[in-house]
Amino acid sequence: MKLKTPKYLKKGDTVALVAPAGLIQDEKPLLLAEQLLQSWGLNSKRGQYVLEKHGVLAGTDTQRLEDLQTALDDKSIKAIWAIRGGYGTIRLLGKLNFIKFEKHPKWLIGFSDITVLHNVLHNIGYKSIHGLMPVQLLHPMKETDKAIMSLYNALFGKKLNAIFPTSKYNHKASVSGVLVGGNLAILESLIGSPYAINTHGKILFLEEVSEYKYRIDRMLQHLKIAGVFKDLKALIIGDFTDIKESEVGYGKDIEEMILEAVKEYDYPVVFDLPVGHIPDNQALILGEKVSVNVGEFVSCISFDR
Repeated sequence: MKLKTPKYLKKGDTVALVAPAGLIQDEKPLLLAEQLLQSWGLNSKRGQYVLEKHGVLAGTDTQRLEDLQTALDDKSIKAIWAIRGGYGTIRLLGKLNFIKFEKHPKWLIGFSDITVLHNVLHNIGYKSIHGLMPVQLLHPMKETDKAIMSLYNALFGKKLNAIFPTSKYNHKASVSGVLVGGNLAILESLIGSPYAINTHGKILFLEEVSEYKYRIDRMLQHLKIAGVFKDLKALIIGDFTDIKESEVGYGKDIEEMILEAVKEYDYPVVFDLPVGHIPDNQALILGEKVSVNVGEFVSCISFDR
């Protein structure tokens, strides 16, 4: 099934700012997002409950659901930008309605916990954007500017690619296919549910943050026995950020763990894509066909737009 592409943005369009997962400490990321969108000639519209707090969540399930559903239903909204990840999006599954969304599709932007929504949209036939969120604007760095420009290019239909140094673990390769994936823990948590994605014949992308190595290995092994790694066109690994060791130590690098999990397959495994919980969080269009080229010194992922 070829996924549908929401309309690219143009000046004057409106972007909804919602918080379907973790709480936001204050409105600073909202203000920064609104300033950025304004600089792009776009309007913004805050969800009614984005600054609510309910434990670790940005409001109750009912409040977060209402904000997200309102944005999905509003035909004047051309993109939905999740302010942060954290935890909580999975609690909204089975409660969302996409009838009006399918009449007026729009881009969904986010990563980490927002992988839940990327999966949902993929399964009903729509592309979405795995990209930086407003909380990442709180601590700007030179690399953040690259991520911002990457998101701009994705939203406005400009040329989009990611060029990065070739890892010592990579092998020369050239392959193309539809890109799917996101956060490892979220993808693993959806296995066996109606929201799991079919990776057959596709290029799978993974990223992760703040996990112990043994837990990462457990998730990788679960994906393996569930058949997620079987019949891929390629496996692409983004940043595994702030990975922790147990007291004894696991004894393997992340790269070694991943290569071991897929050693029986002969497709390319590409490391060090600058995507994930890092300042240079390059935008990816999930559900779109990409070309992957791994050279001796430089690797490139380009979107066939």
